[in-house]
Amino acid sequence: MLERFKMNCYPLNRTIRITVRLPQEYNTTARYYPVIYFLDGQNVFNAKESYSGHTLALEDVATTLEKEGKSAIYVAIAAAQDTNRRDIEYTLTLLADFVADHIHPYLISRYRMNAYVYAVGCGKTALNVLYLVSKEVFKGAAVISPEGEIAPFKALPKANDVKLYYFYTGKNELDGMCEKLLYQLKRYYPTAEMVMDENALHNEEAWRLQLLPALKYFIL
Repeated sequence: MLERFKMNCYPLNRTIRITVRLPQEYNTTARYYPVIYFLDGQNVFNAKESYSGHTLALEDVATTLEKEGKSAIYVAIAAAQDTNRRDIEYTLTLLADFVADHIHPYLISRYRMNAYVYAVGCGKTALNVLYLVSKEVFKGAAVISPEGEIAPFKALPKANDVKLYYFYTGKNELDGMCEKLLYQLKRYYPTAEMVMDENALHNEEAWRLQLLPALKYFIL
């Protein structure tokens, strides 16, 4: 069950499109659920909205987990429609701050969310997600094939055994740059679960295969 709405983000001077995927049994229970945020939300559910024409196929993964009794609320935060503006935003922390300080408090007031809050970032969103998870309310992150520079995210926390981190990359993605960056991040997060693939490409087709193990790592 998908619900869509928009919020004005004054720090970024744009409207943010938000898609919330609720568990199939949501309206028949009083249960509170874990929540998992995705940046680049336009690439999560609908191929027509995706920049590449491919998605993470989260609906299929969520349905599989529900059959195993592992339900969650999924929140997809869409990027700026202009790709140049999107790239700039993901080198800053304004979006992550807005998610933590405004979007999440609003969603808590609207949906039955429990205290287990996680985030997933792929490619250019991955470092932004790590910064987002430095916020106290978040419990962990899935960092998939990160790209970019760590320098803008100086607030990245050092090792925190309380939080969960799932790291993944293909060894040859972006000529090995993703692997190199993950090993740098491993110094910050030595307890992170580290997964490598010899052959994976740098796109949603490969990343979607990592969603199920990553989310199982978070959802008890």
